[in-house]
Parts: sequence; C-alpha cells; structure tokens
Amino acid sequence: MMHLRRKSIPENLRASMSATIAEHAAALPETAGARNIHLYLSIPQSAEVSTVPLVEKLDAVGKSLSVPVVRDGELFTAAYRKGDLLRSASFGQPEPVSVMPGDETRIDIVLMPLLAFDGKGYRIGYGKGFYDRFLARLAKRGILPLRIGLAFSAQMVEDIPVDAWDEPLDGIVSENGALRFR
Repeated sequence: MMHLRRKSIPENLRASMSATIAEHAAALPETAGARNIHLYLSIPQSAEVSTVPLVEKLDAVGKSLSVPVVRDGELFTAAYRKGDLLRSASFGQPEPVSVMPGDETRIDIVLMPLLAFDGKGYRIGYGKGFYDRFLARLAKRGILPLRIGLAFSAQMVEDIPVDAWDEPLDGIVSENGALRFR
C-alpha cells in the first residue's frame, strides 16, 4: 500500500520534491558539520526520494560519502564518490561495481530510505531489517551517527507497529523541512 502511495505522486513532482528534500537535508547544521555521510543510492523504479540531487550537493562541498552494500544478509558501508561505476545489486539498489569498505567508525550521519514513518520516529523500511541491524551493530560499538529518514510527507502515517529490534530515527527530512524526534 505504501509503495502505491509513493508511486501515485507524479514523477515530475517526486523529482521536484526530491530536489527540495536535498536542499533541506544539506542545510541541516549536522550535515554542515559532518565529514562522513552514509546515504542510500535511490532506486528510480521504486519512486523513493531520489538522492541524486543530494549526492550532487554533498559532493560539491567535499563531504566524504559512503553507501550501503549488502553482503551475507548484512548491510555494510562502502566508500562512494560521485561518478563511481554502479551496478544493480540483489534488491535492485545501486551499489559501486568496485566495493571499497568504508570506515563505519567515522560515520556522522546515516540518511536512509523508508516506506512510511510516524510522529514518534519509527519507520517501515523494506522488510529485511538491514538498517535496524546496521544501526544496532554500530551502537554496540559506541558509534552513534545521526539517523535521518528521507521521505515525502505523504509517507507519514498515524502509527507504526514497533518491534523490540526496531531502531528509531532522530528525524525525517521531507519536502516540508526537517522533523525532529529526539
């Protein structure tokens, strides 16, 4: 259902809102102060917030970027530079052809995709728990990056059912700006 809600937004409007979301995300004080930003590379056919304009902005100001790669059922971070050759990975997500492991201890911000979010900072992802396990693994090592979801405001729902392993977000950035939870 949330896939359909997102896909019901006309493509040109999604592109315009994605550009606005990139502006808002880049304007966050934490983004300005961050050196290392982990963000997803958007899947065009999924109608999620496009990270193309955000990658452009972050690259232009010299941020060090990393992106998710899935290996043996777990999400890891890989170094990424704008223009790196990409391939379609197991779930259709773009990932670098040549994977260079990123330094997870240096991640300042994690910008992640989602299907839905609520006003308490919980999200529904794509159902595999990759980000929940990734964030929990970082936290166990004392690595606590800012956790921000990128979403269209239409993806907000009243309440997300929460499981014990669900990792909450610190905020959401939508076309309407930033919404903080913690």
